[in-house]
Amino acid sequence: MAEPYVIKMPQLSDTMTEGVLVSWEKEIGDFIERGTVVATIETDKAIMDVEVFREGYLSGPRLPIDGVTAVGNPIAYLVAEVDQVTKGEATIESKQSQPKKKAEIDSDNTLKPKSEIKVLPVMLEAGVPAPHPNHTRATPYARQLAGTYGVDLTGITGNGRKGVIIAADVLANTDSNQVNRQGFEASGVGRAMDSMEKAIAHNMEYSLSTPLFRATIYIDSSRLVAISKKQGVSVTIALTKAAALAIQDHPKINNAYQHKDHILERKQIDIGIAVETESMGLVVPVLRNTLERNLDDLNANWVDLAKRARIKRLKPEEYANPTFTISNMGMLGVAYFDAIPSPGTSAILAVATTGSQGMPVTVTADHRIINGADAARFLNTLKERVEHPETWIKDSSSSSSAVKELSIPLSLEGSWDYDVVVIGGGLGGEDCARDLVEHGVKVALINDSSLPGGECLWRGCIPSKTWRAAADRIRDRAHDSHLGVKNAGLPSLNWESLEKTRRYILQSRGEMALKADIGMKIKYIHGYARFVDEHHIIVDTVGNSEDPFTRTQPSEGSQGQKISFAGAVIATGAPPFIPPILGAQEGLATGGVLTSDTVWGLEHVPKRLAVIGGGAIGVEMAQIFQDFGSEVVLLEAQDRLLAEVEPEVSKQLRDVLNADPNLIVYTSAKVQKIISSQSGVMQVAFDDSEGNHHTLEVDRIIMATGKRPKLEPLALDKVVGVAVENGVIQVDAQCRTSKPHIFAVGDVIGGLMLAHTAGQQGRVAAATILGKPHIYELEKDCGVIFTRPQAAFVGLSTAQAKERGVDAVEVKSPIRIDAKAMINHETEGFIKMVVDKASHRIIGVHFLVDHADTLVGEAVMIVTGEMTLEQVARAIHPHPTQTEIFGEMARRLLSRLRRTQR
Repeated sequence: MAEPYVIKMPQLSDTMTEGVLVSWEKEIGDFIERGTVVATIETDKAIMDVEVFREGYLSGPRLPIDGVTAVGNPIAYLVAEVDQVTKGEATIESKQSQPKKKAEIDSDNTLKPKSEIKVLPVMLEAGVPAPHPNHTRATPYARQLAGTYGVDLTGITGNGRKGVIIAADVLANTDSNQVNRQGFEASGVGRAMDSMEKAIAHNMEYSLSTPLFRATIYIDSSRLVAISKKQGVSVTIALTKAAALAIQDHPKINNAYQHKDHILERKQIDIGIAVETESMGLVVPVLRNTLERNLDDLNANWVDLAKRARIKRLKPEEYANPTFTISNMGMLGVAYFDAIPSPGTSAILAVATTGSQGMPVTVTADHRIINGADAARFLNTLKERVEHPETWIKDSSSSSSAVKELSIPLSLEGSWDYDVVVIGGGLGGEDCARDLVEHGVKVALINDSSLPGGECLWRGCIPSKTWRAAADRIRDRAHDSHLGVKNAGLPSLNWESLEKTRRYILQSRGEMALKADIGMKIKYIHGYARFVDEHHIIVDTVGNSEDPFTRTQPSEGSQGQKISFAGAVIATGAPPFIPPILGAQEGLATGGVLTSDTVWGLEHVPKRLAVIGGGAIGVEMAQIFQDFGSEVVLLEAQDRLLAEVEPEVSKQLRDVLNADPNLIVYTSAKVQKIISSQSGVMQVAFDDSEGNHHTLEVDRIIMATGKRPKLEPLALDKVVGVAVENGVIQVDAQCRTSKPHIFAVGDVIGGLMLAHTAGQQGRVAAATILGKPHIYELEKDCGVIFTRPQAAFVGLSTAQAKERGVDAVEVKSPIRIDAKAMINHETEGFIKMVVDKASHRIIGVHFLVDHADTLVGEAVMIVTGEMTLEQVARAIHPHPTQTEIFGEMARRLLSRLRRTQR
């Protein structure tokens, strides 16, 4: 007769030593097929199915429901014939046993262990683990006990599986009095621990033998919480992903100590998260490969794991062997706590409830693997990730890796003088402030002039376009005879009248702006702001002047009005940059050298003028004064004018400027020095592109060599954490600095230093503060240079598109074929359209034409709206207007693309 097959208590986790029979899914006498689940058992971490991969009849004696037995002990039997089935339940104690033969089963329904197991004590003071025995293996807990009680493992016979020495074997060789002295015996009658409680206790005893240290940091989690809600994911999961990203930068955190004297270096980051269950204590399900998975995937996985963990239905691989652990008790109102790393890990993160300083996050680490500096760097990286989640949270609904337009409202809670202070009253600051007050935010706008408007109104866009308008009137008279208009006469310029008009326009617009700001409940403060700390500024009013054409200059800054704020927006612009040219500073002092800030003080049009710098300001000023009657030389150090425009636009514009009768353009020019004389005559010494030396005598020099932010007077060093690189404040797409409550817009962040760019960035910052999705997109920005013809652009050039991996194609239309251009005798230049060949989306439009300032508006809508060739080709453009060119170019390129596909 065949021997019965023993169904044993399986070991379903690396820490499982015994199991509890939860239910029998089959009855004694039932025929069992391969793969049948016959019972469920409770391990130290989960309730799991017991499958049998043999055929036969289920036979007793079987373990009763709620019965406990050690791993490897019988829980039931399979027999070949139905008449061999034995009924009844066995009495089994928690110790491994060898299966009995059939004869023994028939005669005795009680399975007895070979020896009684002692209750394992709690070690109040853990010792150094004993060395590995030479003849066999010992469990970590057995070695820990042996080290604590001074037991020599040599000569001990192991009763664990495959002869491994277990804790019971150590205790069997230990004097009971010695063991009892190691723990405190509480009075009263205690109950036995269940398997989960024992596993936790034993693991913690082992963990406490590890040399641990702790480090805490406070983190502003408001942005992560807001993004998590918008994404529909658990904050804990978002925090877990942030931790994985921090571990990626600091891989030591993911390593583990191995006995003896080995370090386990792990590349895959598997993060366990502690879950509280109703009756089983804590379970730690593990999110595998956390770094490589997106938030939606991790969140869905976690919802499933947590649900099954609470009813003990996890599989062993779902809770075994994390490489890092997180315990989050923030929702329980705990102000501070630290956790203990479990065996096999070197660190655990304890997250407490957010308080006035932020969210306390404490890492407890194994000092054998991780030192204090490692932990500090890890925590600082984690802080950066948590406080700036938009830098790594991706749009899970898109296959692209673009950052989703997520917005995190700024927390305005607290007792502040103002919710937001905006420093700088130009277009960026003013647009930001107006958007904020419109939504009920209390705003102070601090500006260094008695009237708002900034550089654009007082020293840039508006005054220069007033001069440009006068120059255009002079230039347009040359076209009168073309249309048969006679006796128009030779135009002349009345400088005093022009300047009166310019100052009137500026003053009027400044007064209108201030009236509008006050009417919208913006608190306008005249003065110079500097930071005291990250939530306070001082407004210096010592240098204030009621003349709006005069700017406040910063004093030493210790006196003034102190203001507290929840958030701040820096929009202070950038002054002209003066390169280290010999004699330049002396020229500034005498007034012979002018900048875009000081040129407005001219009392008359200079007869001879040198302009150094071929950017937007330089080329505009050079041609304006040429039209006013000056003899002008334009010197540019680079090999082209206007670095921001499309290369062909730059080349053709240079040719057009050189064709003007009183204007000469030098590119690749190296200015050597500037010489001022008592007579007022200025000299400029320079080498041209061929190395020839020249010395010019002029009446004035305009230094148009770009702009650079002046950050020192702001005392940004008082705000620890605001990143500044290459002289500009670093921001993200939402114009937020590395300090979450401080934003920066306009020239102070570099890029396109244009007024409308600053205005857009100001609106983006306001939207972000209000919790509305908005980002600044450089690839959709635009610009106009007011020469004749005008240069303009929106979006990308073909070269820029190809640098970004776009298969770009372009189409160009010379303006000379356009009817309106022919009528007005404005035939210089072209319009060029750049298109993504695959999608037919128009990604850039570039102009060198008169009236580009009006044409570019339609191009902006095309590029911003991500319109295709087909959409523009089908649009109805009025005739005769130059907007027809857009439709004509779209249809022409579509025809070309169709032909090339044949």
